[in-house]
Amino acid sequence: MKGLLLKDWYQIKSNMKTMYLTVLAVLVIWTLSASGASTFAMNYAAIFLGILPVSLLAYDHSSGWTEYGLTLPMSRKIQVAEKYLIGVICAAVSVGLSGVSCGVIVLLGKPLPDAPVSIWMEFGVLAILLMNGIMLPLYYRFGPEKARMLYMLMFAGMGAMLGGGIALMDAFSGASAAVLVSGLLAAALVLYAVSWRVSVAWYGKYKK
Repeated sequence: MKGLLLKDWYQIKSNMKTMYLTVLAVLVIWTLSASGASTFAMNYAAIFLGILPVSLLAYDHSSGWTEYGLTLPMSRKIQVAEKYLIGVICAAVSVGLSGVSCGVIVLLGKPLPDAPVSIWMEFGVLAILLMNGIMLPLYYRFGPEKARMLYMLMFAGMGAMLGGGIALMDAFSGASAAVLVSGLLAAALVLYAVSWRVSVAWYGKYKK
């Protein structure tokens, strides 16, 4: 597992470093200059971290790693679980970045969003888990070419879901919204576990 994580870390540094440094720069600039009442920083972090596991899997397919991995003395469960673990790590990093952003906003004397910050953080985690829980099995089964259109739809859907959180906050009180989001998050965790099992079953079935 450690070797797989290192492989993907090197992949991020060599192929995605510029993109994620740009994302981080935009996040910093927005946090320092914009109104703290906006949830842009939290949504922005969740969206771009959410696409990372699928992007790494697309690189695996294009480089031939998926086929090579089948020859290694390592179970499919471990190889697939590594991508799902990256999704969980991305969710944790999203929460961390959102927390840092909110902390800076407070230090600057700006207002935080009206709804509890924890609910927005849960929305980010929910979006990341749902996106990868749905897309990873499709990528394992059909490859990036066939799954690309669905990927774009999911990316748009992820943004729409995060944006829809504003309407949800308006429709429910703070306590009711917290219970609803927590329930959705629990359901997403179950979906994530089921998705991993499906991906294990489909791993290696994709043919170029």
